[in-house]
Amino acid sequence: MDLTTGPIFRTLFLFSYPFMLSTFLQTAYTTTDTIVVGQFLGSAGISAVSNGSQLMNLLYGLCMGFSSATQVLIAQARGAKQYEKMEKIIGTSFVILSAFSVVIGVLCAAFSTQLLNALHTPPEAFDQARYYIVICGIGVVATGFYNMFSAVLRGMGDSKHPLLFVAIATSLNIVLDIVFIAVFHWNVAGAALATVIGQIVSVVFSFRFLAAHAKEYDIRFGRDMLHVEPETARQLLAIGAPMGFQMAAVSISFLFVSSMINRLGVTVSAAFGVMQKIRQLPGFITMGFGTGAASMMGQNLGARKLDRVDKVVKYTILITMTVDAVAAVFYLTVPELCFRLFTQDATVLVLAPMCLFILAIELPANFFMPACNSLISAQGFVKLSFTIAILDAFAGRVFFCWL
Repeated sequence: MDLTTGPIFRTLFLFSYPFMLSTFLQTAYTTTDTIVVGQFLGSAGISAVSNGSQLMNLLYGLCMGFSSATQVLIAQARGAKQYEKMEKIIGTSFVILSAFSVVIGVLCAAFSTQLLNALHTPPEAFDQARYYIVICGIGVVATGFYNMFSAVLRGMGDSKHPLLFVAIATSLNIVLDIVFIAVFHWNVAGAALATVIGQIVSVVFSFRFLAAHAKEYDIRFGRDMLHVEPETARQLLAIGAPMGFQMAAVSISFLFVSSMINRLGVTVSAAFGVMQKIRQLPGFITMGFGTGAASMMGQNLGARKLDRVDKVVKYTILITMTVDAVAAVFYLTVPELCFRLFTQDATVLVLAPMCLFILAIELPANFFMPACNSLISAQGFVKLSFTIAILDAFAGRVFFCWL
C-alpha cells in the first residue's frame, strides 16, 4: 500500500487491522503455552513458563530491536522510492540478525541454570523452566528470521502476508501444544518445542513467498544481497541497538520484579505470570495499530507529508483510549473470570482482584504510549525512546518494586 495518499483514518485502519490480527495471533501464540500448561500442569507449570518466557523476552527484544530498525529504514526508503537502498537494508539486516541470533541462542542454552538461579525460580518449577529456555534458545534463530521477514514486508506496506505467516505459526503451535502436553506428556518442554516448530514452519513459508514475489516489491532477492553494506549497517545499528537495548531494559526490569515475586512462592509466581499474560491481551489491538502507524508515519516522513503524520498520531491515541477503557471494565468487574482462562487453582484465583486492579491503574498511561512510541520510532529518534525506556524500567519499575 501507498500510505502517503488517501483518507487518513481509513488508510490507517485498512493497513493496521492485519497488524492487529497479527499481534493478536502472536499474543495467542505465547498465551496458549500458559493456558495449556496451566490447565494440565498447574501452578508449577505456569511458574516455569512465566520465568522461562520472561528470560526469552529479554533475548527476543534484542532481535526485535534490529527488525524494527529494518522496518523503519525500509518504510523511509520505500516512501522516497529508493529501491536499491531497500535491497541493501534487507541484505545487511539478514546477515547481522543471523549472526546475532546464533550468539544469543548459544549463550541462552549455556547459561540457563545460572539465569534461573538469579531469578530465584521456585524449586517446583526450576527444571521445567530450564528445559523451556534451552529449547527456545536453540530456536531463537528462527525467531530472528521470523521477525525480520515480517519487518521487511511491513516496511514495504504489506501487512496481510505477515498476518498469514503468523496465523500458520499460531495454529501449528496450538495444535502441537495440546499434542505434546496432553497426549505425549512432555510437560513444559513440549510447550517450548511447539513454539519453535511453529516459528520454523512460518520462516520457511515467509522466505519462499518473499523470494517468489521479489519483483512485485521492486527488489532483487538472491544470494548476491547477502553481504554487509557498511553505511547501511551503521544506520541499522544506530537505530536497532538503542531499540534492542530499550526492549532489553524493560525485560530486565521485569526480570527483577520476577526475582522478587518468586521469593514469595510458586502460587504468587503463577499469579504474576497469569497477570502478565492478561496484560498483553488489550495490547494486541493497540500494538497492532501502533505498528501500522509506525510504517504509515515512516512513509509520510519520507515523502515529507508532515500534516498526515500529525493526524495519524491523533487517530492512534483515540483508538488506544477506546480499547483500554473496555479492558478496564473487564479488569474491575470480572477479574476471577479472566484468571480462570489460565488456571483453576483456587489459591491463585484469590489474587485475581488485586492483580487486575493494578492493571486497571496502569491503563491511562497506555493511552498515549503506542502513538508516541510509533512517532519516535518512525523518525529514527532513538535516543529519546531509549531514555524514556531506561527511566521507566529502572528509575520507575525497579526502584519502586525494591522500595
